Amino acid sequence: MVNEDRQYLEKFFPIASFIAAIIGPKCEVVVHDISDPERSIIFIENGYISGRQVGDASTDLVLKILKSEAYHEEHFIANYKASGKFGQSFRSSTYFIKNDKNKLVGLLCLNIDVTHMEVAAEWVQHILQGGPNPYIAPPVAELPQEEKQTTEYLQGNADDLLQHMVSSVIGRLTIPPDRLSSQEKIEIVRELNELGVFLLKGGVSQVAASLSISEPTVYRYLQKLK
Repeated sequence: MVNEDRQYLEKFFPIASFIAAIIGPKCEVVVHDISDPERSIIFIENGYISGRQVGDASTDLVLKILKSEAYHEEHFIANYKASGKFGQSFRSSTYFIKNDKNKLVGLLCLNIDVTHMEVAAEWVQHILQGGPNPYIAPPVAELPQEEKQTTEYLQGNADDLLQHMVSSVIGRLTIPPDRLSSQEKIEIVRELNELGVFLLKGGVSQVAASLSISEPTVYRYLQKLK
């Protein structure tokens, strides 16, 4: 079945190249194989934009999609914001690749670098003395309500992804992790679990170190969340 899924995903490689050729060199197009989140990129066009390559990891959004299983009701999410490790801004969209049995096997992702467009839009807005920003689009009707504020961080290394995801949650704390109550730590583990952090192999150890608890304690918290 795994080989069949891979062969099915390979049919999207020419489509990815086709899209990149149409939109141009500022558009990165990626095909993800979700069977291995730590090495999910199996095809990429214009990867120099984000600095990623074949064999690199999923993104925080990919993990969240896998954990939430939102793909059951939707075929894609479109026109959300993403950021790159070099400070770029992207307008991104993701198509859910499902096989003949309607099982999710991969993702086709478009990331258009709009960094310079945003700078130009700000300049135009200034010239027009506070007129509406021509870049900011109205809400996208295709997106489900909970995805209207979808964001994504584009990076290649699984360890960097894990560090980013854990830091994004732990960094909001106003007190040191070792002063949190057990219930507060459980809630943090719940949030990280919903983000898909524990789909990565090093997730438990990273969270344990960040919360100043043992790995068995993380597993115990996860059991309580079931």
